[in-house]
Amino acid sequence: METHLPILMEAIPQQRPMRRKWLFPSLDIDSREISAEVARQRHCDHLRQEPRVALQSDGKPFYRIQCADCGQKLSHSLPHSSVPNRERCPQWNEELYQRRLREGAAAYGQCREAAIARRKAEWRAVYRRYLASADWQSVRQRVFRRAFVTCEGCWEARATEVHHLNYAHVGDELLFELVAICRPCHERVHPKSSNGYPELLERHLQNVHVYGG
Repeated sequence: METHLPILMEAIPQQRPMRRKWLFPSLDIDSREISAEVARQRHCDHLRQEPRVALQSDGKPFYRIQCADCGQKLSHSLPHSSVPNRERCPQWNEELYQRRLREGAAAYGQCREAAIARRKAEWRAVYRRYLASADWQSVRQRVFRRAFVTCEGCWEARATEVHHLNYAHVGDELLFELVAICRPCHERVHPKSSNGYPELLERHLQNVHVYGG
């Protein structure tokens, strides 16, 4: 009995040619690194560091070192015997300490936003290079061939652009994550954000995960 299996096997590509994968920077940031950076920036090197007395919830006094200039807490509770002249020890300045905490929280927020902005800028720089590359042009042409160069949005106009349905595998997309599309349909489904980037890309970049503690 004649078989056509060899002919069918010849028609199937034996191996998909590998194209270079584009490695996009991670959008994750480590809160521990940010905290360490803030701590370096706000390191207390003032000279007026002294033991101060505060009261526990039961009214008993305890002592720890506080900076008289910035309010930073510089020690845990001290043994009473290690504090000279306890009867003349100044009171713990809680207002100054809370101000120090508020300023630290504000500095952390600024440092965090700067880290996120840097990661986004790095990601966009690679994305721009990718869109100008031969790799992306090869992907575009395959998407156009699959759609017979017809817009998959309206199925009437000629497809001139390729639209990302998501950015999960950007730089090494699966073809079903991309559609051929005309400019009017692209503008409908993928409006530009205020900074000139597609809205979907902006939503992708906003999904920054902060880890660590």
